[in-house]
Amino acid sequence: MTLAAPSRILLALAAAIVGIGAMSVGLVGRYGGERAGDAAPAARSRTDLARHLERAPGDGRGWVLLARMDFGADRFADAATAYERALATGDKVARDPAIWCEYADALGMAQGGSLAGRPRELVMRALALQPTHPRALEMAGGAAFDAGEYASAIRYWGDLLSQLPPGSRERALLEAAIRRADERAALR
Repeated sequence: MTLAAPSRILLALAAAIVGIGAMSVGLVGRYGGERAGDAAPAARSRTDLARHLERAPGDGRGWVLLARMDFGADRFADAATAYERALATGDKVARDPAIWCEYADALGMAQGGSLAGRPRELVMRALALQPTHPRALEMAGGAAFDAGEYASAIRYWGDLLSQLPPGSRERALLEAAIRRADERAALR
């Protein structure tokens, strides 16, 4: 993820702040580009992709596309399974911190919108690959906040804050989240 799309970070941050976990929607490329009202073409595309993956189970990018399609259709458990399959295809996919974040997001949504447990472990894996990854920092901060680990949330979000342009809406929202975590930490 690049900083050209910081609104995704803040959408996820806002969800974490209200305690329902990080949420995002990945772009699906040609398989998922249909409009919401075009359910039949989307179903055909998904079916075609699933058939392809039966013949080529080592196609990591194909599994990622399927996962993103399932996530976009609110089939979070299916999306998590597809991300797991994608990551098992090889190092190329497994070295991408964004995929680990997407997997964590899908698994978190499958468990009711929480990044606690395994989803948080996946976010930490993304940070191990790239300690400055914006989405991983945002999600790690959200998971820490939800767990009541406010100092950790402040640290992760502080690292992210340095990547956001001064005066931006995204930066202002993140600064507000950091203040809220600081206030909660002071109450302890």
